[in-house]
Amino acid sequence: MAERHSQIRLYIDTPLAKEAEVALSREHAHYLGTVMRKSAGTSLAVFNGRDGCYMAEITELSRKSGMLRCLELQEEQWQGPDLWLLFAPVKKARLDFMAQKATELGASVIWPVRTDYCQVKAIKDERLEANAIEAAEQTERLDIPSIKPFTALDEILDKWPEDRALIFCDERLAGDHNHDALRILSQVTQKSAAILIGPEGGFSVDEKAKIDALPMAYGLSLGPRILRADTAALSALSLYQAIRGDWSK
Repeated sequence: MAERHSQIRLYIDTPLAKEAEVALSREHAHYLGTVMRKSAGTSLAVFNGRDGCYMAEITELSRKSGMLRCLELQEEQWQGPDLWLLFAPVKKARLDFMAQKATELGASVIWPVRTDYCQVKAIKDERLEANAIEAAEQTERLDIPSIKPFTALDEILDKWPEDRALIFCDERLAGDHNHDALRILSQVTQKSAAILIGPEGGFSVDEKAKIDALPMAYGLSLGPRILRADTAALSALSLYQAIRGDWSK
């Protein structure tokens, strides 16, 4: 098992199959040759989020390009829980952290939302995706969470699917034992769910009213303290995975 964890793993968005020849991007060639100092003949693992994880061998490698050959299927493709994370963006370094940790914790969708008190005006989707890919490569995840574009919360709530639970961390409920996370999550009946984290200033009155009006919305408390947005996101994802997700499977 130790040898498996020490393997290089690369996410490559191209079809994979036994004996398939796979061209390396310039970035991957640079990473393997210059950063990791690998050469032709080196084995590594590759995955694309669709075809499982394959053992592969470097057959050609230069500073700007290279080729791999897929050898054997190492692990069949599997999907984690249908769990979205919606959050009002925070500062750049903490945003990177949230994308990485949400990926590690199994979120299937990472969706930055624009709220009334949100101070961030724009999001670089490619940066979120790069952090998600890096986290998936490091944690042996076989898929990459979908990165949704920065969207107004009102627009999302207006089209909220009836079969998806909306679990929102509500600072109004801090310390309320009737809304503690274990109690609320055990009451969720929908198989699909989303966790919603508001901005550090909280949701506006109008946003709270719109959320409260949704029949599939579940407000929960994350304890007696008011948590930072990134801490709340990781706490809620962890609790969901432990109670309703794939940690117990």
